[in-house]
Amino acid sequence: MGKKGNPARASILIITLWVLGFLTVFVVNLGFMVRSQLQFADHLQDRMKMYYLARAGIERVVAELSNDETESYDSFNEPWANNEEFFKDAVFGGGFITLSYHPGDQEGDEGEMTLYGAMDESSKIDINNAPQDILITLLERIGKVEAEEAIDISGAILDWRDKDVAVSTGGAEDGYYQGLSSPYECKDGKFQIPEELLLVKGMTPEIFSEIKDVITVYDTEKVNINTASFDCLYALGLNRSLCEQIIKFRQGSDGLSGTEDDFIFKTPSALMSIGSLFTEEATQINTLISRNILTVRSDIFRINSLGQLKNARGTRSREIVCVLKRQKNKGAKILYWHEN
Repeated sequence: MGKKGNPARASILIITLWVLGFLTVFVVNLGFMVRSQLQFADHLQDRMKMYYLARAGIERVVAELSNDETESYDSFNEPWANNEEFFKDAVFGGGFITLSYHPGDQEGDEGEMTLYGAMDESSKIDINNAPQDILITLLERIGKVEAEEAIDISGAILDWRDKDVAVSTGGAEDGYYQGLSSPYECKDGKFQIPEELLLVKGMTPEIFSEIKDVITVYDTEKVNINTASFDCLYALGLNRSLCEQIIKFRQGSDGLSGTEDDFIFKTPSALMSIGSLFTEEATQINTLISRNILTVRSDIFRINSLGQLKNARGTRSREIVCVLKRQKNKGAKILYWHEN
């Protein structure tokens, strides 16, 4: 007969195998957890790097605005507005910085051209201060709204931003908004962000999407004719051919905005020197000048600053969008800040 096995040794072997199996599973899980933690820490570190890259882009614009040598006017061919060396894939701190925007030199869209720097908010129509007739023209020409509807929506905009309770023609006060299925009050105060327009009676997402790039809420009050887009000039009541003539004259001989040969308007009345004008066109310009709607300088700017990291894992980015006000002998004042 064969020898009987030792039960104790067999039990020890089985326990050892169980322990080894447990330790193997534990080590594998621990490795996975450590790897995940390291990846998460690496991700957070990259996010922080991209954030500070985007911040650096903003600080660089602030420095350029502080060093602006042309205090009496602002235009596309200044370093803060278009400088590819500083603001297009600029190498900084192990990453890249890009600040860009479209000048909107073509009708109906932002145009194919891209400039690298800060965008002038005075290139848009200030819906907190624009008179009703300009709001109507904006809604008709850019928002593609019928005349009667444009009057109603413009009245509602006036009622939203004014402090009284009188209802404008086609407008609305608390009585209308409180009667909605999800009621709220008429603000009776200034718009703080453009999207607030979507709360106004008659405004739809479709209309807003058409006009959002032509409006501002930052009390610019006047439109800078050196930076105004085609759509902005058209919304002010100028005819199409006059808008095209102004932009082509402004671009200079190379037909591009933001280059050395740009013509810069030093005063609003310089618009009269762009070439031959029909009587109607001269009247349109003079009307805007007499109403003090035009200017040639700016103090409020929008910055879309993108911080990027490019490595074996691909390209990752983080964007900061801010609006700031330039203050003489003071630091820039932040009016809006959003991180994507």
